[in-house]
Parts: sequence; C-alpha cells; structure tokens
Amino acid sequence: MRFSNVLLVVIAALMPFMGCGMPKVKTKSRAKKARTTVLAKPKATTKVTPQAQPKEARPQFTGEVTIAMTGDIMTGSILPTPNMPPNDGRDTFIDCAKLLQSADVACGNLEGVLGDSGKPRKAPGPLSFSFMMPTKSVQLLVDAGYDFLGIANNHINDFYPVAIQSTIKTLRDNGIGVAGTRDCETCIREINGVKYGFCAFGHESYTLRTQDKATVTRIVKKLRSECDIVIVCFHGGSEGVSERHLPYGTEYFHGADRGNLREFAHLCIDSGADIVYGHGPHVCRAMELYKGHLIAYSLGNFATPRGMKLDGPTSYAPLLIVKLQGGKFAEGQIHPFIQYRDKGPRVDKSGAVIKEIQSLSNEDIKDNELVIADDGKLLTKQNSKKE
Repeated sequence: MRFSNVLLVVIAALMPFMGCGMPKVKTKSRAKKARTTVLAKPKATTKVTPQAQPKEARPQFTGEVTIAMTGDIMTGSILPTPNMPPNDGRDTFIDCAKLLQSADVACGNLEGVLGDSGKPRKAPGPLSFSFMMPTKSVQLLVDAGYDFLGIANNHINDFYPVAIQSTIKTLRDNGIGVAGTRDCETCIREINGVKYGFCAFGHESYTLRTQDKATVTRIVKKLRSECDIVIVCFHGGSEGVSERHLPYGTEYFHGADRGNLREFAHLCIDSGADIVYGHGPHVCRAMELYKGHLIAYSLGNFATPRGMKLDGPTSYAPLLIVKLQGGKFAEGQIHPFIQYRDKGPRVDKSGAVIKEIQSLSNEDIKDNELVIADDGKLLTKQNSKKE
C-alpha cells in the first residue's frame, strides 16, 4: 500500500473524533487576526484511573484582549418565502465591519440556518417564522469579521436537523467557529496566540439549554481548564418591546420556558466564564458587572431581513466592544447603530441605544458596579471616579 493511501486511511479513522468546532483555517483579508490553530471539543471524556497523575493547573492568563459582540443576525431568507435584501445583502455590514474587525475576536448569534433547500418544520401561521439564509451568505459574515457564531436559538431547527448540519458545515468550512447544539457543544480557537473557548445555550430541546445547570457547569468548567478566555452566549427571555426589563425568576413566552437568565449568567461566571452576552427578546436589556465580569443580558437585533418589524427599540442594534485584562472586565464601549428596512445596522448619531441600555441597567441591576456613560463608554465604578 502506498504511503498516500495509508495516510488517507489514518485520516478517515480520525474523522469521528474531530468534533464540530474544527473549521478549516483560511487566510483572510484581516491579517491582524492570525489564526494559528482551530481546535474542537468532542463530547467524549477519558476515565481517570487511580494511578493517573493529575494535570497541572493551566497558568492564569494575564494578557489583554478585546471582544466585539452583537445580537441576532439574519442576512435575508430564501425559504419558506424568498425575502432577500437588495444586492443579496452585500451592503448589510458596510457601516460596522471595521469595528468588528478591529477587535481580537468578534461574536454574534446566527438567527436562522444556512442552506439552499429544505422543508419547513413549522406549520404556517401568524406566529410562525422560519429563516433560511443561502449558503453563499456566509461570505458576508466572513467579510464582516465574525470569528464565532452561536446557533443555540429557536430558529436553528426551522428546517429539521439536516439544515442544522448544513449550517455547522458551512460556517466551519469558511473559518467561523460555531457551537450550541448537543453534537456541537463547544469551539476552541487560537487567535494571535490566545486560546478562546466558546459555547452557546438556548431554551429549546434541540439546543444546549440554559435551564440544564449540570450541562452548563460541565461545559464552562471544561473550557476554563483548557482556554485563556471563555466566552458564553445565550438566547433566552420573553420577546417584544414590553419585555425590555430583566425580570427575576423564570421567563415564559407563549407558555414556553425561556430560562432564568440572571441565575444562568451568574452560574456561567461562577463556573469560569470571562464574559457572557445574550439575545433573544429582540430588544436590548441591562448590562451588569458580576464578580468583575461583564454580562450583557440582551444585545437585541443586529441584522434583520425585510418583512420583520423594525420600530423603536426593536430597531436598536448595539455593537459592544469590551476590553478584558487577565480575563476580567477593564473597560468597554457601546457603539450605537440602528436598522432601517432593507438595510443592515447603520450608525446612529443620536445614540438612542446607549440611552436605552443605560436606563435599563440603572433600573434593573441593584448595586451595579458597571457605569455606562452618556457616550456609551463602560467603566467600573472605581475607574469612573478617577475620570
């Protein structure tokens, strides 16, 4: 047997162990973000025998990184009803791409699937929404600067599991990390020498769930033991303008459990997460500094296709960039954007979303150590007194 044939056999044997978060490493236009490795986290674990030596504790990361985060992203839809924006969405991110690319890592929530055909799972009706973005739309996400997208949301199963797998493969093949389902729990990526661990949680049975405390704890702790920076995103909470305030306890929407988000976010930080950001209500919510780590409870919508209502708070599209020092919050900035029909996020000189998040944070978080200035700058109380 020739050496090349042997090599193919070995690669084929290893494929089942590669997991979901192994996108192909590609050279992008953003030379700043050198991706040296991309690793996966398979679900299998190794039993530790009594004779096994304990692993050395991972050295604490002391460096500085910047993380860009956005809420729900939908770049148009081809099914069940064709609903694509002008120019196939190529103008969606023209106002924000440089900001996303300026951060060490950029993250968001993909509110729908990437596919080119499929059968809708949901029956048609006034409260039935399904979204399939064409696979070619992934280039818009690459060019915008996204490094990771969560898929733990209520639209990832709009076209059955075959579309979930299409989404995962399309993102991986184009160098974007992905996580959020039971067979795609985490993604580990090394960017500019820093190892980032990503995970995502939703509220549906086909996603990893915010309500499953044992799984949340297991995943976050595992990432903590192997990564320099751990980033958690979640999709949860009731929906609509009336749901802008962050409640205590479990939230429900049309009778469905949408999670206890304060409890979940605190559990993530307690388990080792460095930063937690959310989305799902289609409006922005409060931000909190908890034990030195930032929690953004909802970044709302960021890119919404035509046909969906955009009015007032549902049109707000914040782009949050946060600096971490040694894994803890150092400072941040809310960059205000707003959406218009058939357009993506556009710069909002009025800063409406800054005022919104500032007000909600002051009202909903008691004794908040986070200060949000009128210009959108985020500081700790202690640092704000120095300025």
